[in-house]
Amino acid sequence: MDLERYKIDQLSEFGFRFYSNGPKGAFKMHVRFSYLGRNIFNLGFGVVESASGRLNDLIEVRNGDSEKILATVAAIALEFMEDHPGAVIYATGSTPSRTRLYQMGINRILPTLEQYQIFGSISEDILADYKESARYDRNPKWQEVEPGKSYKAFLLFDPSITNLDILFNI
Repeated sequence: MDLERYKIDQLSEFGFRFYSNGPKGAFKMHVRFSYLGRNIFNLGFGVVESASGRLNDLIEVRNGDSEKILATVAAIALEFMEDHPGAVIYATGSTPSRTRLYQMGINRILPTLEQYQIFGSISEDILADYKESARYDRNPKWQEVEPGKSYKAFLLFDPSITNLDILFNI
């Protein structure tokens, strides 16, 4: 993947940091992977609030660098996949508009991800209140991502994982 991205600092096995720099200032961004079970990890990222130190995935940076931020997050996801063979990364936006933004970013880098597969879900309810319960929808409708289609969530995984039904306990 040969896209402009920010310098990445790995904070822990599951945590990464980078800074968005632009006309609105410098924003500390964190990417965190949360274990959901069955080797599935939720990818979460956002701005670290200066007052509380908490990651906020609803803040809009508006630094004119959304492509660079998404390329940085994608690079972190690929690094995580290399360090955790067999891992499946689940990602969705905190809002529908963010999910659309992520989909546009995925469509841009899709040709460079030959060693991985990306599936999208067209289900209305992929995770039932995932921030609290981390419980998967019992009837996900996953398919290989195709440009021009809308998805509610995404899975990134090694194509050697051939039976996704096992992942979702269907």
